[in-house]
Amino acid sequence: MPRALIVEDEPLLRAELADQLHALWPELHIAGQVENGIEAVAAIDALKPDIVFLDIQMPGLNGMEVARHIPESCQVVFVTAHAEYALAAFDAGASDYLVKPLTTARLLQTIRRLKSRTAASPPPAVWEQLFEQESAPVYLKWIKASSGNSVRLVMVSEVLYFQSDEKYTRVVTENGDSLIRLPLKSLLEQLDPQLFAQIHRSTIVNLQAIDRIERSEYGAGLEVVLKGRTERLSVSEGFTRQFRQM
Repeated sequence: MPRALIVEDEPLLRAELADQLHALWPELHIAGQVENGIEAVAAIDALKPDIVFLDIQMPGLNGMEVARHIPESCQVVFVTAHAEYALAAFDAGASDYLVKPLTTARLLQTIRRLKSRTAASPPPAVWEQLFEQESAPVYLKWIKASSGNSVRLVMVSEVLYFQSDEKYTRVVTENGDSLIRLPLKSLLEQLDPQLFAQIHRSTIVNLQAIDRIERSEYGAGLEVVLKGRTERLSVSEGFTRQFRQM
């Protein structure tokens, strides 16, 4: 019995799609329904669906970004009000696309296509080809970080600063600290330089979290003071140039 995940931020459309799938494809088991991209990534890891019905325009992560984290063995059906995006994804390897508002006839066609591909080997998904066509660089929007015995999905925009901690990197947010196994240098290459800056060989700070830049107690260097925080982050001499105008 194939397992499906529905990813759609509109509750009524999510329920409508689930109802139609139950009626038209009774053998399909809908393993889960989520409403945004971050929940989708977690659900894909946990549920390991065979098919994902994936909206494109969603909060957090859009459907194209979620698709990068879907295994090649999983079939993807884009659900969108913007056919031009779905058509591009279809050409790049998606199993099918559905344009809102959904029609029974079109959904039946999709089901037939999915059934035929489920019986055979699904075509390889070539998401990277799709993303190589985009001119704008794609920066990290979320990370998986360890906190005790659990794993958190952390939006990068919520991170106050990253700091090296032996073989880990500490991720500091207003809601607490967590750890990732990614060197600071590799992390910096994946962060938007308009939002994050390295201020020390062991520290990257969210520029929007900075309240002010001050001279250290002995006047030997600069320190970053964060909004609503007591800690002060040292700025190495090699990174002071970016703050000279402040």
